[in-house]
Amino acid sequence: MKLSSALSLLCLCLSHAFADPVVENLFPPELVMQHQSEIKLTEDQRNALMAEIQKAQIRLVDLQQRLQKEMEALGALLKKEAVDEQGALAQLDRVLNEEREIKRAHLALVLGIKNKLTTEQEVKLREIKTKIAAGQLPSLEEAQRVLEEKLKNVQASVQGWQNEGRDPSKVAEIMQEFEPLMKAARLKDAEAVLDRVLKLLRESDKDKK
Repeated sequence: MKLSSALSLLCLCLSHAFADPVVENLFPPELVMQHQSEIKLTEDQRNALMAEIQKAQIRLVDLQQRLQKEMEALGALLKKEAVDEQGALAQLDRVLNEEREIKRAHLALVLGIKNKLTTEQEVKLREIKTKIAAGQLPSLEEAQRVLEEKLKNVQASVQGWQNEGRDPSKVAEIMQEFEPLMKAARLKDAEAVLDRVLKLLRESDKDKK
């Protein structure tokens, strides 16, 4: 279980790509989408951001493939017993150019996101970033881990029901809400769906006893 493929691909650790003075003024897509309720993201804003993310995904998939090819070419040159120094350095430049384009694409994405936010939303996101850094709020990775654990519990319980010949259709009905929420990166709402399912499973198990 993951976020939408677009958002997963774009989960960028900005601190690894840019210096701190740059990072502190940027808001990666996963942060904005994870906390869209808290910052009161409008539907129009959300749709615009998802369009930015999907457009960036197409660009980044291509760039990642190009980078991989250039890295493989560099590796092949370095494997030779007698390395062509000028050729290897020229190939390194090609690798660095692709890495530069990837950073540029990431920056273009977060700038596009920043320009779609209000001043109040930016202030709120800075507060959220501070709380995450202080351990007062879960990071995206932690939120995903919790979701994965709850989803595993749901799957295990449903499997148990099926083994016992019990009808899990009520669970399946509720779980229809889950995937659309994940695709929209609405993690908290998706977790609430899992909580409802787990509550139903627990109550049904109690009634059975």
